[in-house]
Amino acid sequence: MCTVTLSYNQKDKVAREKLAALLSTGLFVQLDIHEELDMDYTDSSLYEIDPTLPEINRDMTPQELEELILEDIHSIYEGKYAV
Repeated sequence: MCTVTLSYNQKDKVAREKLAALLSTGLFVQLDIHEELDMDYTDSSLYEIDPTLPEINRDMTPQELEELILEDIHSIYEGKYAV
């Protein structure tokens, strides 16, 4: 599990729509920013890299990375949700 913090203009309709689309994938949930997470940050396993993950190509463009992520999302959800 990891925590991702996003900031966006809540008055921007497009930003709200993109956030809604992201949340609709089920990969993320929205938490109250004041809610305390029940995590032990001293647990060293939180900081280990999963050896089963593929090697990351650090030379990817943001567009290539986005395509890769969307391919993974579509394969996981079998295209049920449009992103």
